[in-house]
Amino acid sequence: MGVQQEAQGTVIMSCRDTIHLICWYLEGKLSASVEREIEKHLQDCPDCHLVLDAANTTLDRYFGPARAEEVTADTKAA
Repeated sequence: MGVQQEAQGTVIMSCRDTIHLICWYLEGKLSASVEREIEKHLQDCPDCHLVLDAANTTLDRYFGPARAEEVTADTKAA
């Protein structure tokens, strides 16, 4: 499906799934385990991190600085 599996049996979220879930991730609508998988993927994937940055910029433009302050703390871990 949308996940890849490493040799050690660890499941890794794919770029496609990560990008699909970025907005829900930023809105805090995902389970803690899915958030961890996204954060793990974002640490190793500069392309998906660019998508995260673009989504943040877009949301900031439309929803203002109050949302930016709220999300900054959440995405610094990613």
